Amino acid sequence: MTPVLLHVPHDSTVIPPADRADYLISAADLSLEQLQLTDWHTAELYAEGVPADEIVRAEVSRLVVDVERFADDRLERCAAVGMGATYVQTCDGRPLRSLSPERRTELLDHYYWPHHRRLDEAAAERLARFGRCVILDAHSFPTGQLPTQVGFSAPLEIGIGTQPGHTSPELQALAEGFFRAQGFVVGVDIPFSGAIVPNRFFGKEPRVQSLMIEVRRDLYMDETTGERHGGFARIQAVLTEFRTELARFATT
Repeated sequence: MTPVLLHVPHDSTVIPPADRADYLISAADLSLEQLQLTDWHTAELYAEGVPADEIVRAEVSRLVVDVERFADDRLERCAAVGMGATYVQTCDGRPLRSLSPERRTELLDHYYWPHHRRLDEAAAERLARFGRCVILDAHSFPTGQLPTQVGFSAPLEIGIGTQPGHTSPELQALAEGFFRAQGFVVGVDIPFSGAIVPNRFFGKEPRVQSLMIEVRRDLYMDETTGERHGGFARIQAVLTEFRTELARFATT
């Protein structure tokens, strides 16, 4: 085990049969939503060869429950476009689901809170063992703009998301310097901002550090099919090297 914890929230495509009845759109349209919103192949990109106890990965699609969002819509900026912890709108603003408060609570209890308990426990274990925890929040982003983005810059290749109080200037500088040295066009808190922090430590424990990395999908996959292309191996190698640099940072 190292102080580094990988968080993979958006790569699952699993929509359990018991939850499919909630959706108001056709199966074909639901597949298109998944094509746009899934962070395809991010488990393999970021975590190839990493022991299972160093990864917290969402078990279901973000179209079921998005574990990266605040559970309370009043705190969640993305809820304004129907994409809080439980999505109710499609990318183009059509109704996706109609969820009663009871059904929403059921989904959160079944998928969201267990995920966050795992995240809390994994971070607590690292604090107890190493005195710190550094979370790599693993994402990708499409070439087209999503309604949840805080900004849009087509040439951008790597986005770095920071969280006040949990992303030190040194950690941000490490990421910026690393990816720019690899020749990537890098943005900070664009196209998305923030980075996951376990609920138990959010705003309370600066020894829990977090950094979100977003890779533009066309660098490693065909966005029309979801299939990997020849660039996948290069991006995977770069992210493996970055993980090594992050572990070095976390242990010094």
